[in-house]
Amino acid sequence: MEIKNPRRILAIGAPDSGILPLLKELTGSAPEPSSETTAGLTHEWQLETKYYTATLPIWLDELPNVAEWRAEFTKPEAREVVNVLGAWIYCFKKPVEAKDVATIKETMQAVADAIERACGYGGDMICLAVAMPQSTTPYLEKSSEEWEELAMEYGFEYVDSEAKGKNEFGEALGVQRVREALEAAEWESSADLDFGEEDEGFESSFEAEEAEMNRELFGIKGALAGFDDDANDDEAASGNREVEELEVMMRKMIAIKEMGEGMQSEERKRFASKAVTDLLKDV
Repeated sequence: MEIKNPRRILAIGAPDSGILPLLKELTGSAPEPSSETTAGLTHEWQLETKYYTATLPIWLDELPNVAEWRAEFTKPEAREVVNVLGAWIYCFKKPVEAKDVATIKETMQAVADAIERACGYGGDMICLAVAMPQSTTPYLEKSSEEWEELAMEYGFEYVDSEAKGKNEFGEALGVQRVREALEAAEWESSADLDFGEEDEGFESSFEAEEAEMNRELFGIKGALAGFDDDANDDEAASGNREVEELEVMMRKMIAIKEMGEGMQSEERKRFASKAVTDLLKDV
């Protein structure tokens, strides 16, 4: 069975958390970043099991500040984005200090809050907390049992990406476990749509604006990365505001796009045209 309009995967993590290496090992490839951030990147995974085939869209987001990310994803307008997700993959480097564990807890709580706000307690999403290799040694030692209990408190399954083989119960470990968990997820979307040629007006209008926003966002973030310690504080603050505004606009763009998926072709085209026009009034 082919799933034509599957739910999405959202892969998140702090900067340099190892999302791209994980995706490459999991899917066989990974998107190429056009700047120093992975925020806004997208990817596709051709998943095939004996029960179904699906091309799963994967969205990437970066969390330099967990509190700010939580504030955005618990807003009412983020509900449409969260509702189309079938799985969350949270990547984090194995912690070096206790404060790193606190950040990991905060991030998992932020995801749990976003899901609860959008779906209530009945969210049927897969949530994986994937520990990636840590180059700094020695790092904080925690047993797998401790990690599993910690992740479970927030509705996550803990996976050590470096683990190989199977455990004493015959269950896969490491990235193979990530694959198995995702294969078992519910990917059927409530909106069973197949975008064809007649829908090009809707797709192209949103894709063009999304691409432009991505370029602007990456450009601004790249410029900010180039500021040195003596840079003008007002310029840096202005750039940060622009980044925040564009990130909010991109999330709204995704939400509006998903809202249009439940409409008939002509209605969807009219909706797309008006929605893009209204959205760009805020730019």
